[in-house]
Amino acid sequence: MSMLSRLLSLSPELLVQIISYLPFKDIISCQTSCRHLNGVVKNSFLLKYLKEAGRTGVYDPIDPGFTFPERLEKLHRWEKSWENLDIPDTSTRITFDLDLWSPLIGSLHNGHLIVTDADPVVYAYSDISSLPNALPLRSIERGNLTLVRDGVLHAFAFADEYDLVVIVSTGKLATTENLSYDLDLQPPTILLNVHLLTLSKSTAHPLAKNPHLDVSLKSRFILGCTLDAQVAGNLLVILTCHGWSCEFDEIHIIHWREGTTHCLRRSPPNTYFPQITFLSEDALILVQKEGNALELCQITLGDSPGLETHCVLVLPALQQGISCVMVECQGDQIVASHDMLMRSRRLPFVSDPSATVLCFTLGFRQVVGGFDYLRSVSFWVRRSSLYEYATRGGNQTYSWDAWGPSVTRWTDWEHGLAPCRPGGSRSALFPLLIEVGIGNPIVVRDFHPERVRSAIARSKGSSWNENRLKVVTESSKIEKGEEFLNDIVSSLPYCEATSEKRYGYHEVLIDDERVVGITRGDNEGTIDIHLMI
Repeated sequence: MSMLSRLLSLSPELLVQIISYLPFKDIISCQTSCRHLNGVVKNSFLLKYLKEAGRTGVYDPIDPGFTFPERLEKLHRWEKSWENLDIPDTSTRITFDLDLWSPLIGSLHNGHLIVTDADPVVYAYSDISSLPNALPLRSIERGNLTLVRDGVLHAFAFADEYDLVVIVSTGKLATTENLSYDLDLQPPTILLNVHLLTLSKSTAHPLAKNPHLDVSLKSRFILGCTLDAQVAGNLLVILTCHGWSCEFDEIHIIHWREGTTHCLRRSPPNTYFPQITFLSEDALILVQKEGNALELCQITLGDSPGLETHCVLVLPALQQGISCVMVECQGDQIVASHDMLMRSRRLPFVSDPSATVLCFTLGFRQVVGGFDYLRSVSFWVRRSSLYEYATRGGNQTYSWDAWGPSVTRWTDWEHGLAPCRPGGSRSALFPLLIEVGIGNPIVVRDFHPERVRSAIARSKGSSWNENRLKVVTESSKIEKGEEFLNDIVSSLPYCEATSEKRYGYHEVLIDDERVVGITRGDNEGTIDIHLMI
């Protein structure tokens, strides 16, 4: 008996179990291979769901709580909601006092809304994952509010899967009764205070053996120093950058559970922008100032951890005498697969974490008519594309033309739209100028490769409505000018949905289930939460 005959002689239940371990494209191949397997797949809710989950680019650990018909129904509703961008009415509104919270920086991850402010240094947290649908407009409390009163420099890092907030500062956290500190006293070197707290209660984190750590830098002067911090899994990385010739750019790593600290690298000042991003649980993205490039590095663990540069990806060349003054990278945090918590009360799945995108924004200072302003451009790139170069190793340098045009998509803020923090593979865009009285539509771009491929296939049908969902596969171009030496051509494909309704939001945050609009008024601001499903 042949292998195929033995396979087909198995019971349908056993065949379903075997086929369910295959990638969704292989399930489709099995279905088209013969009449018998076609019937097995068509008659199995599990296999039909796995096919659709793969096609729509979601991850589902198949935890109990939903039947497969329910999963299919929710998946189809979820896909239609985002493709049509039918944003429902506001279900919940959070109000805040602009005297305290402006300017506001927000992030949304797994239904957790986190906002931070730099002046005064403050963060607030609200768990909105359990908010039910179709509630009347109401106000809820802002969640936990923590005001950081000591120190000169501050950075926040969040890992909501551990209920963790990391506060890095150059001074101690003070209570409201203890506000005095002397800025004139300079220590022999800069001492960073690292506080590991629970995000929900701002108390010492129970998983940290030492919730209060000190990191000693080699640099001596606070003036001219900037810093950034990010956390992924058990690792906290702190990057400090300095503009003085006698100081250093330094990268420290902390195993936050154990409380051990190591210096990974000391570099000359002005080597990096104060922006550090996890590419994976043990890989980092640094942004070089001098080379105008992304540096992809691997963290080597052990008794003496280190940082190895695997490759350098050069960004588009700048005009002579032009330099970038600001770089920002935004995207979902890295969450280890064994730590991923399915917190949704309504969905059994999340967007495929392997297809997340990062959004880099570059800022250039210009003087026009005697006024100084920041001109910005942004580009999206999939994490997986960068990781592919990082795993090649060899410390190679790739020119922009060799790596960039096919895996990035650039946008110029002067066109009137600025990208918001991505949520998974999607990124909303908000208008720089709001039309008075009528507002602006919300625009969402989706860079997930499977959803783009599916949209391309369906766009060839007669029922396709390009007014609601547009597929962009052709290249776009930012023309050379005062900043860039050559035209920037990019062609990362995406789907773009535009809402029919108009809103007066100043910023838009998204995740798999929500559209969150932030509005700033004269005396107070509002955060409107729209539940997509």
